[in-house]
Amino acid sequence: MYFPTIVTQWILFLLIYVTTYRERTGLKGIGFTRIKLIHLLWAIAFLLISNLLLSLLSLLLSRVDIAIPGELGLLLPKNAAERVVWVVLSITAGIVEETVFRGYLITRIRQFGRLKHWIIPVVVSSLVFGAGHAYQGIGGFIIISIYGAMYAVLFIRTGSLWPCIIAHFFQDFSALFYPYQP
Repeated sequence: MYFPTIVTQWILFLLIYVTTYRERTGLKGIGFTRIKLIHLLWAIAFLLISNLLLSLLSLLLSRVDIAIPGELGLLLPKNAAERVVWVVLSITAGIVEETVFRGYLITRIRQFGRLKHWIIPVVVSSLVFGAGHAYQGIGGFIIISIYGAMYAVLFIRTGSLWPCIIAHFFQDFSALFYPYQP
C-alpha cells in the first residue's frame, strides 16, 4: 500500500538531485547544510509549537463544520509489516517532501521570479503542499497548507532543510502510536 508513494517520492528526489547538479548548485543550494545538534532542537521546538497551533486551528475549523475526514485512520499501518514500511515512508516523506516543497520550490520560485522577499514562494509552495494532501478534505487542505507555511518559515529562519526533515519525520512517525480506528 505504501510502496508506490515511496518509489514516486524517491524518483522526485532523484529528479531534483539531477537538476541541482546540472544547475551547479547541488543539494547544498537548496538547504542541505551540514547537520547539527541545533537542527534537532529547532525541530523539537517546531513540533511542540506547530502541533499546539494546528490543534487549535483544527478545533476552530470543526466549530464551523470544516473537519478532517475520519477515514484517515484507514491509511495508518495495521500490522507489524506495515509498521516497518511506515517507518521507511516517514523517512522518505521527511526527506523528499521537504526537499521538494521547501528546498526546491521556495528557492527556485524566489530565484526565477527575482524576488527579494519570501512571501510568494512560501504561499505557492504551501498551497501546492496542501493540494498534495487534498485527500484529507478541505479541512485537511487548510491545515496542511498552513503547516507547509510553518515549515517554510522554519526553513527560511534556519537556512537549512534539516530541522524541517527531522520534524516532518517525527510527525509522520508518531502516527505509529495513534490508536487504529477502522
